[in-house]
Amino acid sequence: MKAHLMFHERDFDIKRGPCFGKDALISDLELKYVLDNMARNDKIVYQVCEAALFSPLQSTDEICYRQENLRDALENPDTVRQLYEITVETEDKRKGSWYWLSSIYLSSTFSSAVDLLKLYTEMLMKLRKVADSRLSGFQSDGFRSLLTMLQRELSDDYFAEVHALLNGLNDRDGMLISATLGNYLQGVDYVFRKKDRRGFWRRWHFTPSFTIADRDAAGAEDLGKRRDRAINEAANALAQAAEHIEDFFAMLRNELAFYVGCLNLDDSLRELGMPVCIPQLFPMDSMDRSWRGLYDVSLALTKNAAVVGNELDAAGKRLYIITGANQGGKSTFLRSMGQAQLMAQCGMFVGADAFSAPIRRGVFSHFKREEDTAMKSGKLDEELTRMNELADHLESGALILFNESFAATNEREGSEICRQITRALIENGVEVFSVTHLFTYASAFLEDGTTQYLRAQRLENGERTYKVVPGEPLQTAYGEDLYREIFGSRV
Repeated sequence: MKAHLMFHERDFDIKRGPCFGKDALISDLELKYVLDNMARNDKIVYQVCEAALFSPLQSTDEICYRQENLRDALENPDTVRQLYEITVETEDKRKGSWYWLSSIYLSSTFSSAVDLLKLYTEMLMKLRKVADSRLSGFQSDGFRSLLTMLQRELSDDYFAEVHALLNGLNDRDGMLISATLGNYLQGVDYVFRKKDRRGFWRRWHFTPSFTIADRDAAGAEDLGKRRDRAINEAANALAQAAEHIEDFFAMLRNELAFYVGCLNLDDSLRELGMPVCIPQLFPMDSMDRSWRGLYDVSLALTKNAAVVGNELDAAGKRLYIITGANQGGKSTFLRSMGQAQLMAQCGMFVGADAFSAPIRRGVFSHFKREEDTAMKSGKLDEELTRMNELADHLESGALILFNESFAATNEREGSEICRQITRALIENGVEVFSVTHLFTYASAFLEDGTTQYLRAQRLENGERTYKVVPGEPLQTAYGEDLYREIFGSRV
């Protein structure tokens, strides 16, 4: 049985390696707050959501498939949580038992497998009951396929047969085995026999029996070996069946965990009055973007309050340069864009009223860092080293986010470094969002028709609205506003 809630025709691999630069993205985009909120102290949910977020999908079909499943989850949150809780309960019961399939004693493996299968049968029955009562509420291919599969494969007749077989295998009165005599009167062809309803096999009803004396250790050991030869094939089959069902529950738990994480985040954002939307993704060769009410999800979560969103419709743009007043919301906007792209490409909703964007072949970030306290290199050297590492992984169709990059040197040198790097990237098909205070760099693309200029909004009285609006770069970042705010006097 397969869940197929994350992909249409394959399982979700939680152990698959993340995209390059995962740690930088978590730090730069403050995604730890998002992941913590999704997980709510559930390690499995955290691991699954992290794996999904940093394995961005690059197929519109795969993204749409996951989005449809997410819509269903948002419409049926209680059912999705109930299914997930059943998988967690199953794992807790398995761990809380003494069942051990890897025992060196075949009889222990046999009895453990039987007991495990009884446990799994009980939990499968719970899943089937959920499918019976909640199927009509789901419309997506993923959830309907899962629930109808549970109904089809786990019928009442199936459970009745399984219960009868397991009860027969777990008979405390002992096991019935048979053997034939070999050429040297040794036992061969040991077979584990099924008992009839009266507790024995008819053919052996009149066979003489014997009893092992209480202190006959050698006799008991010999009889145990003969029993193990008879149950070897059955024990292996039972153990494989138990492991197969264990894998199914683990797989189902992992795939449901993604949607539980989304439900947790959706609950938190809606409690804050912040909107979410299912984004529209364009093919990779598109250069069109639009967003309405786009906001920094991590900021809303850390402030525990509503935050300002941004709007824009842009067509045919490859480069976005964001300038403007200090502490005006430029870095916050940049984080919101990176978060939205990653969330959209893993099939999640986005923190916005509406969001549409092209699929990108990876998301990368290059944010300014604090000075190297170990003095191993200067700040500019460190930035250039990181850029060199990024360049090895950047390719056409990627998205990179720059935040005050290469500002550690003077205006002229910093601008020239930024200009050359940015020009090389956009000429090779990489989309660039760049927050900068370097006026020379920012103004170098004024005649380029594929550049969208944005500016942190500042009112005439110096007030910041924390919105980012279309606007060409200015030669001032209005640092004097901050001076007045701090010292209460004119510059």
